[in-house]
Amino acid sequence: MWSRRTLHECASELESVSKQFRNAYMNSHKIDSNRRDEMMREYSNRGVELLRILALAIRSEQDAGRLMKLPARVGSFKDNVAHDEIALFPQYYRPPYKKVRSSKSLKLRDGLNKIAHADPGRSSFYADDTTHDLILCGKNQGKYWIAILSILDLCLVIKCMPDCEINKSDG
Repeated sequence: MWSRRTLHECASELESVSKQFRNAYMNSHKIDSNRRDEMMREYSNRGVELLRILALAIRSEQDAGRLMKLPARVGSFKDNVAHDEIALFPQYYRPPYKKVRSSKSLKLRDGLNKIAHADPGRSSFYADDTTHDLILCGKNQGKYWIAILSILDLCLVIKCMPDCEINKSDG
């Protein structure tokens, strides 16, 4: 299903999916829990697909020199974290991501790399009416890391970039 033709269209669709996911998560429409869970899974799967398309397409365009590497912040990053912190972090995380202790700024390119290299079994999220942050976890050279990636900030940054078509081979 190729409905997304440009980076901006893909980012707009991701914003829409994020809003739908957050509405389902917050149960804004007061639906039964089975239907709510089904909707969250559907929106989550669509969101992951969009994130992967964007990560691959933007990184590919940047690597080819057709799109500049922006220094825009899309989240926060903690490296060399203890294994226990990976399990506990999602329970205690509260936005804004900029205030996470001992974290560094997560720029667009690094955020896209974290999407590509995250361990889906260890990742989580924080969502409310105005926030949708992914909590991505992974391992690099034997050391664990945690990245907090704002879906909303990511979409905003992508929409500030020059728009370009997404090649089918990128997605």
